[in-house]
Amino acid sequence: MYRKAHLIVRWKVHEMIGKRGFWIVGLVALSATAAGCTMPQKAQQAPDQAPPQQAVAMPADLQQAVRDAESWGHALYDSYTAPTAANDKAVERAIATVHQSVKDHCSGTYRAVAVMAPGAPKDRIVIYDIGEAPAAQGIMLGRHYRVETTLDGKGVLLGEPSTTGCVILPPAADAAAPSAIAHDLSPTPNEYHVFLSLMYGRSFEIATQAGHWLVEHGKISYLGRS
Repeated sequence: MYRKAHLIVRWKVHEMIGKRGFWIVGLVALSATAAGCTMPQKAQQAPDQAPPQQAVAMPADLQQAVRDAESWGHALYDSYTAPTAANDKAVERAIATVHQSVKDHCSGTYRAVAVMAPGAPKDRIVIYDIGEAPAAQGIMLGRHYRVETTLDGKGVLLGEPSTTGCVILPPAADAAAPSAIAHDLSPTPNEYHVFLSLMYGRSFEIATQAGHWLVEHGKISYLGRS
C-alpha cells in the first residue's frame, strides 16, 4: 500500500487517457499520489545472468510510446550534460516553480533542467528534475520528475514522478551485463531509462506488463513477452 502523498493538492485533477500522469488545472504543487516510499529501495538484479535474448518485432500499438521515450530521453541527456548557460527569465521562473512544487524528493542531490524534444508542444515549458545518488550507492532510478509549466513559468500544467518510490540500482558486479528492473507505470520503458543508459553507460533489461525490453546506448528493443 502506498502511503498518503506528501503534497497538498488543491486543484482539479483530470486523468489523461493513455497518459502516465495527471493534468493539473491551476497553480499546483506536483502530485505524488503515485509516490509512496521515502526511504531508498534497492532495485533487484538477477544474480545469474541468462544468455542475452534477441530482439523481436515490437507491438505496433507501443511503437509511438517507444519513439517518444527515446526522443525525450536523448533530449534530456543533451540538456543535462550541456555546459551550464544562463536561462531566460521564464525558464528560471519555471525551475523555481518546480523547486517550490516538488516536496517529496528522495535522498540525494537534484538538478532541474529545461528540455525541448523534437515535436514538443510550444505552449509550455518542460522541466525535468533529476536526482543523483552518491556514486558508491549506485544509480538513482527514481524518483525523478517531469513538470510542465505555463510559458511564463508561474503555473504548473502537468506533473508526474518517474517511479512510485525512491529506488537505487546498486553498482553492478559486471557493468557489461544488463541490470534487471521491474517497471509498472507504463507498458514500455520511459525516457528516464533511456537517459540513464546514456548517462551511465549501462544497459537495462526492463520487465513491464507488455513484456521484456532492453535499453542500451539510448535505444529501446523489445525482447518479447517472456
